[in-house]
Amino acid sequence: MAPNSKIRNILPEEPDRIDWDAEDPAESLQRIRHIAELEGQKAIDWYWREKRWKRIPSQWIQFSALVLTAAAGLVPIMFQIVKNAGGPANFDSGPFASLFVGIAAALLGLDKAFGYSSGWTRYVLTATSLTTLLHEFRMDWVLLSAASETPTTTAAMIQRAKEFVSEVQGMVAQETKDWATEFQSNMAQMEKDLKAQLDSLKAQVEKEAKEKQAAAKPGAIETAVTNADKTDNFTFDITLEGQLGKSADSVSNGNVWAQINVAPGQYKLSVTAKYKGSTVSVSTVIDVKPGEIAKPSVTLPIT
Repeated sequence: MAPNSKIRNILPEEPDRIDWDAEDPAESLQRIRHIAELEGQKAIDWYWREKRWKRIPSQWIQFSALVLTAAAGLVPIMFQIVKNAGGPANFDSGPFASLFVGIAAALLGLDKAFGYSSGWTRYVLTATSLTTLLHEFRMDWVLLSAASETPTTTAAMIQRAKEFVSEVQGMVAQETKDWATEFQSNMAQMEKDLKAQLDSLKAQVEKEAKEKQAAAKPGAIETAVTNADKTDNFTFDITLEGQLGKSADSVSNGNVWAQINVAPGQYKLSVTAKYKGSTVSVSTVIDVKPGEIAKPSVTLPIT
């Protein structure tokens, strides 16, 4: 029976196919040899056939990662050449380089997580080792067959077939264990990396939220008009223009004007007053910082 190329797993032969006919020992030995060789050949064919599902993704991932990494190094040079040739000077190649490197790293992480390259290597090594075992079994069988047919020789041939099948199944089991160990290790590492990334992202979000909250914290303005006492009736008017519009106020018998809960940003402060019947004014730009008090000092143009 030829191995079925559609079988996705390596299945052992049915126990009822392994029997012994005392009336025809030679035929029984040939049947045992055939079953043992079929057991080994099935495993060899499976590994050579299935390695393509590891080889193709591995090659594409490695090739794509190599191209992307090379592109990340070449893009800044190409953009610099374009700039020197009169192209747009404000174009930043950094995000493209970072994007290429990020995609390359993601592809390599995908390869590691699903074990394409390592699985391809394991499959080739296992198939090669199984082929060596099969060749050794055939040579040993020929060697035993060349001896005189005795109960001892017959028992030795059956024992050799048993050892060969056990070695094949043991090698398949070891490869499966290696796959399981690697898979569990990769999944554990992936969970660890994912947790670290989530923790980092959470910390970044919290940091940005705090920074945004701090940046939005209102400030205040405390303006001193140094020569307000020289104005008519000791009075001056204040006009504040900024992102929230325009506001006005008046101060009498004092030289300080204050405003609380002012949103951070730049404002234009104008002071107007009457001096000997004429209007005098002065303006200044104030930078209100979050949580701080801006204390500009202005002097009216009074001579």
